[in-house]
Amino acid sequence: MARIVRCQAVILKDNRILVLRQYNYKRHEEYWMLPGGNLEHGETEEEAIKRELKEETNLEVEIEKIIFDEPSNGIDEYQRYITFLCTPIPGSVESIGSETVSFRKILELVWVSLSNEKLWNEYMLKKQFYPSMNRIKDGLKIMNGLKSM
Repeated sequence: MARIVRCQAVILKDNRILVLRQYNYKRHEEYWMLPGGNLEHGETEEEAIKRELKEETNLEVEIEKIIFDEPSNGIDEYQRYITFLCTPIPGSVESIGSETVSFRKILELVWVSLSNEKLWNEYMLKKQFYPSMNRIKDGLKIMNGLKSM
């Protein structure tokens, strides 16, 4: 069954964003992605992202704004992506959360530079993630009127 909406978050701190390093036991594959997940029945998009962030990162956040709300690129199971810009509530500290999915494990929470692509590793440069990173960087520049990021 196709999932309809993925709510995901850009959590920004010191020109870096928080990314999940994960392992999929079904595919025997490591991958990196933004924190977030499926919109559950009866949930608002804002409730979904707050729940997902708590489950995956233990962070409680304030939602600043939506960076993107767009249809899927057709290469995965979601039909729509909503990407929120979020900031941690003061005193909220990131750590691997309590999410339990039998075939997937969060290995690490990594703060990734947005301004220096030379620091991006092979997972950040994969076709599944690299375009998203660039779009986030460009979206934040436009939103904030920044000259460089």
